[in-house]
Amino acid sequence: MLHIKFSEFYKYHEVESFLLDVEKSHGRYIKIKNLVATPEGRNVYLAEITDSETGLAENKGAYFIQAGVHAQEPAGTTAALYFIKQLLEEEKYKELLKKIAFYIVPRVNPDGMEYALTKRCPIRSRLKEVYGKNRIIPKDLNGDGYILTMRWKDPAGPFKEDEEDPRIMVRRQTGDKGPFYSVLTEGIIEDFDGAETINYGSNDSAPFVDFKNLKFPRTIDFNRNWPVNWNPKMPGASSYPFSDLEMKAVGDFLVNHPNIFAGIDLHCGGNGILRPSMKPDSEMNQEDLELILNIGKVAERITDFPQIHEREYKELWRQPVILHGNSNDWAYFKMGISHYVIELGNGFNCAGISTKEYFNADSITRETIFMRKVLKYHDDQGNKIFVPWEKYQHPQLGEVEIGGILHGNAYYMYPPVMEKISPKVAEFMIYHAENHPELIISNVDVIDLGTDNESNTKICRIRATVGNIGGFGTKVMKGGGSSDMDFPVTVKLILPEGAEILSRIKIFEINDLGASGDSEIVEWFVKLPINIAGKEQNRLFIEARHPRAGICRKETRLMAV
Repeated sequence: MLHIKFSEFYKYHEVESFLLDVEKSHGRYIKIKNLVATPEGRNVYLAEITDSETGLAENKGAYFIQAGVHAQEPAGTTAALYFIKQLLEEEKYKELLKKIAFYIVPRVNPDGMEYALTKRCPIRSRLKEVYGKNRIIPKDLNGDGYILTMRWKDPAGPFKEDEEDPRIMVRRQTGDKGPFYSVLTEGIIEDFDGAETINYGSNDSAPFVDFKNLKFPRTIDFNRNWPVNWNPKMPGASSYPFSDLEMKAVGDFLVNHPNIFAGIDLHCGGNGILRPSMKPDSEMNQEDLELILNIGKVAERITDFPQIHEREYKELWRQPVILHGNSNDWAYFKMGISHYVIELGNGFNCAGISTKEYFNADSITRETIFMRKVLKYHDDQGNKIFVPWEKYQHPQLGEVEIGGILHGNAYYMYPPVMEKISPKVAEFMIYHAENHPELIISNVDVIDLGTDNESNTKICRIRATVGNIGGFGTKVMKGGGSSDMDFPVTVKLILPEGAEILSRIKIFEINDLGASGDSEIVEWFVKLPINIAGKEQNRLFIEARHPRAGICRKETRLMAV
């Protein structure tokens, strides 16, 4: 019995141990592959899950799941590992594993996530250094293992302690009374211009820091670096799409596995089912949009998360948000698959604040009333997410205080809530996967058209219906997908030795078989020696295949002479 830990989020070595151990104990169903080694030497693992006794994964339609793209969102890893456990241990999923495969990457960004979980420092996906004077180097100065926040009293500072919960630093408002603080990430300032202490009279003094000239680490967001709709000016964009090793490895895998028909990207924003795409609904293929909405409604019912258009995942008053280079756009416009981003929630949701409430609130409400609720929630659970401020003699700034609220934890999410969320998300992913395209061959008819005594052969007509009984069409998204990801259904005959196809078309190519019973009739004329007889020699097979629908083979018999 596999164990999933809900008490806290998984560190890298725990993810690695889980995957390697489960491969040893469930070898028939799971293979663990390493997509790439990260810059810091960790592996980006992929779990391939299917029933190996019914064929190779690449010969079946496949469902793709990724998690851990953003460093501070480890709850996705928990949900992914839980799903792996369910697939391997639940008997009710064994039939599904005979038909399709699952590709699961529990942690796309192991370097960034390890940094977030251990240092508890805010980070999106990766921090890249900038060069020049006055650059901030985040560093654990006081040796407590964390990279937190430094603050110092400054009459001109932009922050103050919250009047009800002084653990929270809030932005000063007109008419506020101090003390006020300047705030900076714990660390050093390399090639610093200087930190003369300015005395404001009495006991007021503060190090002089020209914040406008500070150079902070450049934040890379892996979910802004998919090649579709990429924009170099988008906050978080890398040098070019897939310039980060981890993203390129995942992208290469997806392109090289055209059997993928659907997928999920697990994140930790305010809970919601984010549907594609960045285009307005009026510009979407309307058949695709109807399918997207209908599946999203099922996701809403199962998970209790609201379905939200990606463009509307924002404050209500803002213009539609365009997140260039995101996974949903890649999945729809490049891969042509059914895909959603599931936002599993965060600390605000844990504290009873809905996603809609959060987006409707102003910034002051978020950093005061909402953060008070978050801290109270953790207090009630006996979970500490605040480190008391302690004085520290900074080598450049003089006396500062180090401490503050811990980050790097799914935005203050309480890990045990995933024990209730994970089964719901798993249930939806199973439902989503069960809609896989599925080929069927029926109504096979073999008619003897006569014998040619001179050539000692006979002619037969072979006719059959090839259909798709799955919930997705073989094309999946009619308005999505690039031309190189567009594959026809191919149908061919496998004949006994000595037989010959007379028809002009030897292999049929059907551009698309729609969902739930769409079909085409195929027909061949075959010449075979009249001495083909007996149980083995007169067998033939009709074989239909499509990357996303797998292989279907139907046996029939030629008439014995």
